[in-house]
Amino acid sequence: MHRLLQTVTHIAAGFEENFGKVPAIAVGVKHGNACGAGVADTAVEAVQKMLEGDEIAIFGGVVMLNGVIDASVATALMQYHMPDGQNRLLDGVVGSEVTPEAMEILSRAKLRIVTNPALATLTKESLETAPIYRNVRGGMLVQPNYTFVVDLKADYIEQNGTVTEQQQRDMVQAWAVGSTSNSNTICIVKDGRMLGNGVGQQDRVGAAKLAVTRATSRDHDLKGATAYSDSFFPFPDGPLVLADAGITTILTSSGSVKDPEVVKTLADRNVSTTMLPDKLGRGFFGH
Repeated sequence: MHRLLQTVTHIAAGFEENFGKVPAIAVGVKHGNACGAGVADTAVEAVQKMLEGDEIAIFGGVVMLNGVIDASVATALMQYHMPDGQNRLLDGVVGSEVTPEAMEILSRAKLRIVTNPALATLTKESLETAPIYRNVRGGMLVQPNYTFVVDLKADYIEQNGTVTEQQQRDMVQAWAVGSTSNSNTICIVKDGRMLGNGVGQQDRVGAAKLAVTRATSRDHDLKGATAYSDSFFPFPDGPLVLADAGITTILTSSGSVKDPEVVKTLADRNVSTTMLPDKLGRGFFGH
């Protein structure tokens, strides 16, 4: 639940920082990592986008929204793209409020329902700042929380190539999901829909391949999609996996001696790169 809230909050903070408005957000997690994330103008659309990303993975898991769960949202959660008369299996749903009509729909599925009114007003100020404590045998580890929020207009950004406004929005969404997932992570987003999240890999090539495989195995078209890497690419091999899949813009960090080679290799394939300093924005310990 902690990481789910962190992901939703980072999406809200990123959109507020870059676009001045927090959209409707729906994120679904399995085993701590996002397996679906949708951003839209309405909660129903956000839920639909979240489910469309990976309907197999989200069968089970917990979904969080940054707003009210009403009857239309509850119906989408339970029945969108499901066979007639069957409900989707979910372990729990979280929202700022659940209406009585939605409660009736969700209670039939016997899932956990959690509400927190603060979800309706998430901003940059909602980011968790308290240190993270992790138990280890015979003691405890303490590390700072991840409170960085990417600003695509900042002086630290290195832009190579052009990106559309929608790709910028997808970039922020991919950053928010990827930076709050288990590293190594590559996250792919297109049109407000997370299509693949390659998490917990020992190398970035593997993370890129996993993200692409998860997306293409669900029949998603990656042409024009955006990808985020939670740290720099040490070689061009990982980015080439993404370029070969049709991805046309990549947000990553700088800090590798191979940065110029990575940028040139991608530019030769008409893939734009947006870079931020690794020590500033890295999405795992060391930030």
